Amino acid sequence: MSETVYPRAEKTISIVSWQKAAQVAYSINYENLRGQLFVEVETAWVKPPLQVGGLDHLAVQATCINIYGRLLPGITNVTDRARYYSFYPWLIWAFDKAGYQEFNDDFVERFRRADCLFCLISQRHAAMSGGDADDHAAAMVGSDTLADVARALGADGAIRLSDFSLREGAKKRYFANKLGGLGQYYLGVLRELSIIDGDATAGIRYTRQLGSVIAEQMDSSVNRALFMEAVETDRVTAAKLDALHGFCPCQLCNNPGEQKILGELFFVRDRFHDTEALPRQRSLKIVLQLVDLLYANGEQLSEPLFRACIYSGSLPGGTPWAVPSALANTREKWAIYARNELLSIAVQGLFYALLDAYEASGLRMDASTDIANWFTEQPEVLEALDEFGQQRTFSECVAGSRSWLPALADWSEKMHEVQLTERIAALSRGIKSAENRKQIVSAALRTLIALARRTNSADRQYADLVFEPDYFRYYPINLESFARHVSGSWASLTIREVLRWLSIDWGLEIHMRVALRKLRGQSQSTFRIRPSDRGMEVIAIPPAVHTRPRFNQALRVLKDIGALEKTPLGWQLSPFGRAQLELADAE
Repeated sequence: MSETVYPRAEKTISIVSWQKAAQVAYSINYENLRGQLFVEVETAWVKPPLQVGGLDHLAVQATCINIYGRLLPGITNVTDRARYYSFYPWLIWAFDKAGYQEFNDDFVERFRRADCLFCLISQRHAAMSGGDADDHAAAMVGSDTLADVARALGADGAIRLSDFSLREGAKKRYFANKLGGLGQYYLGVLRELSIIDGDATAGIRYTRQLGSVIAEQMDSSVNRALFMEAVETDRVTAAKLDALHGFCPCQLCNNPGEQKILGELFFVRDRFHDTEALPRQRSLKIVLQLVDLLYANGEQLSEPLFRACIYSGSLPGGTPWAVPSALANTREKWAIYARNELLSIAVQGLFYALLDAYEASGLRMDASTDIANWFTEQPEVLEALDEFGQQRTFSECVAGSRSWLPALADWSEKMHEVQLTERIAALSRGIKSAENRKQIVSAALRTLIALARRTNSADRQYADLVFEPDYFRYYPINLESFARHVSGSWASLTIREVLRWLSIDWGLEIHMRVALRKLRGQSQSTFRIRPSDRGMEVIAIPPAVHTRPRFNQALRVLKDIGALEKTPLGWQLSPFGRAQLELADAE
């Protein structure tokens, strides 16, 4: 008699509980042996996804980031100091000259000591020189740990570098990344610029064509022997830090050779000429010109002022801002960035007000539509809508804006979209209240109406900026979709219906899609509101925030290389900076 073998079947059931933020997996194995059914059940707890704060919860900032990334290539939001562009290739070059050519643990430890020493020099020079400490030590790698160490160092004191540089066993480690600030912040940019090659695994090296040239220029004005001695002996005194002050970032502009070559780098000239990097040159020229114009009128350039001027094409007071023809296209792209930024803040503000009202109510609802319907019936929201007329259509609100909307050039006026979005950002960081929500909803709707008023839907909203195919499928809140809705679906809706649509489509629903995408791709939970056993629950309420368009880094770089100089009245163009501005555009 033959024996029958029955196949084994397996079924896995996963149940997700948002309430407990955990996942339970049941594995049920069925075995049918000679007609007998046996069931084996295994139960296990699966670790829930990591809950993190996250960024860009509505995928509305990504397009802004995409644009400014193209306009300032080679400078990022974490590459704050120009001298790191020369210090890191110099350091690898100096180690090469000293015989440290093998990338091993010994090399890495010496590299980390040198990174610490560079920071300590700047912090010491800031303490001893007085004045603005930022000129010396702002954004120096390891400052959070080493600033207090440098300030506490007495005249006869000494510091053991390995107390802070060791990856294991340090008293207080200055930085976690294996290669310190280079590995964390600067390596990617320096590779793109062909100054450094390699990585933290295979090793790092300076390039012969550019890295060594920059290193030699820096070397001409610093005490390499004393620096390397401190690294080798693992000890530096107060007197040695003072003697090494030539390494401080503030001293870069006192080295003509280093200043010249970094000027060529940032302004894309001579050996650094690269057509794809020309937007950096033009963007820096725009900043220089704006600094010059504002200084002549007693103003100092800041990021909010930059956004206002670049968006409106006007200086404070409404004076037109004329730029050379070679810079006009780049300024137009920056203006597009600024328009997208205003749209971003308005949408973020409405999302903030919606979540704040819902959390404050203590209610729990199951669907986005229920929450949006409830939100548009709240007293503070109705008061905001009454400013426009609840039953007026969106197109009527846009047409009626001529009674309150200032001219584009008058961006300092209270009802201008520049000021409205600043108010949204400030209110969303303030004390939560119904009155704040009312003001946010009002300012956000006015901003959208202002943008609609100034939008020609027939135009290409991003001009000649080209995006990858399907890019806006992942980032649906953008100037193109805004223009379509303004002339299409929103036109005949009442302003209240538009607010409801925004709360659902550009609020709750898009946030769910963004958070689920991040959960799937990064295994991290960034939900600010999510389904639970008791209905939708708020996890956190993100304020409306601006993107950071590398402006502060660009301004700091211009100061570091001596293109801007400090006067009793503030920062102005130096002769070196004026020369960069007046040089013909490199094609």
